[in-house]
Amino acid sequence: MHTNEYAVTTARYHGSPMDRSADVALADRLMARDESALNDAISTYGKLVFGIARRVVAEPSLAEEVAQDTFLALWRRPGAYDPERGGLQAFLAGVARNKAIDLVRREEALRRAKDSLIREAEATSATLSTNESQVEVEDREDVRIALGQVSELQREAIVLAYFGGRTYREVAAELDIPEGTAKTRLRDGLMKLREIMESRRGS
Repeated sequence: MHTNEYAVTTARYHGSPMDRSADVALADRLMARDESALNDAISTYGKLVFGIARRVVAEPSLAEEVAQDTFLALWRRPGAYDPERGGLQAFLAGVARNKAIDLVRREEALRRAKDSLIREAEATSATLSTNESQVEVEDREDVRIALGQVSELQREAIVLAYFGGRTYREVAAELDIPEGTAKTRLRDGLMKLREIMESRRGS
């Protein structure tokens, strides 16, 4: 059975914490691969998980990714939760906190790599050979300017793929996001780049 990632993204966060016996029953349903149990977990603990992630990461969209990853981790490995060691609330809080801290560290490393790649690209543009056409110079300048106008999430995916030479699968692995998310960021980012560049050339 495939993980219901759509439910992780769209479920409403409005529930109240369960008692221990309800946590155990929910864990048993997860172990039985009951997808409705995942929805119940999100409804009950989603607000808590998102709140913990939001305290660690600055961007709400990244906090949302942490929340999604936390519940996906619960779905994939429900046996990691041990009722003898505490409630499901505490378990999910710990998972969310660790994932958020890992994300902050990874984002910082990616930011340094991205800045280095952009500097390298700019240096390459600045040292173009004298026989390169003016059109090619302008194209590179359009790309550089357009990159500064797409979202941060789209830009890091584009930089990794097109300046860093990664495939979309490698981008997904490096950013620790689903391959579908990597494809979407690259597709939407490239569409935005095209719109910006066409607008500049038409002005």
